[in-house]
Amino acid sequence: MSSPMTGARKASILRLRAGLLLLVGFVLLCAAGGNFVARQFGLGWGWAILIAVVIWVGVGIALARLDARIYFGVALAVTLLLTYLVYDFCSSALDWPGAVSLVLALCATALLAFTFYDFRRLKDELRIWLYRR
Repeated sequence: MSSPMTGARKASILRLRAGLLLLVGFVLLCAAGGNFVARQFGLGWGWAILIAVVIWVGVGIALARLDARIYFGVALAVTLLLTYLVYDFCSSALDWPGAVSLVLALCATALLAFTFYDFRRLKDELRIWLYRR
């Protein structure tokens, strides 16, 4: 006979997370940076990929070593900048009413703030998961 399960099941680290969106964004920015640097020096795709990997590793090391206060400070600055840009674009370029622009800006702010928070948790979970291996 099997023994009954006690406690909750441990969730897999491979579940869908909002922080994964930020991780994908970082990978895309690193790829764009590698492509940009390679194009500036007239290098081929192989060099672009190598430069992108070097940038990605550098960003990963920098993110792993960031203090929580600095991380949340940068996240706050990026979130406030996005809030302003969404409101300004909706109200001036699209000429939508101010209330609609404000609601859309607040929705974008909430989504990005949660994404930064979840990315921080995902980073800590990945570190714990890797150290267990």
